[in-house]
Amino acid sequence: MAVLDKTKTIVLSKALEMANIRYESIELKEPALAEVEQFYETQRSKNGMAAMKLLLALNSGVTEKVLSGMAYTDYKKCEDYLMSFLTFDPSADGSN
Repeated sequence: MAVLDKTKTIVLSKALEMANIRYESIELKEPALAEVEQFYETQRSKNGMAAMKLLLALNSGVTEKVLSGMAYTDYKKCEDYLMSFLTFDPSADGSN
């Protein structure tokens, strides 16, 4: 069975700033069920990128407004990590 990292730090190639807060990195963790539920609701009503930005904001505590200035390559690293949970299949190794 695949083992997922429960937390991950994404070091940003371009720092994000709002007011007097500067983000050099973003701390991500395994999403809670409520976060995933909101992700799927937003994906249905808007689009996949809006849904991922919401999930990223909920998970990291960084507002969507601040995340809008994120470098696309940094966004993709965050997306890759969070998608590992959204696509997780505990029976993929055939033992369950």
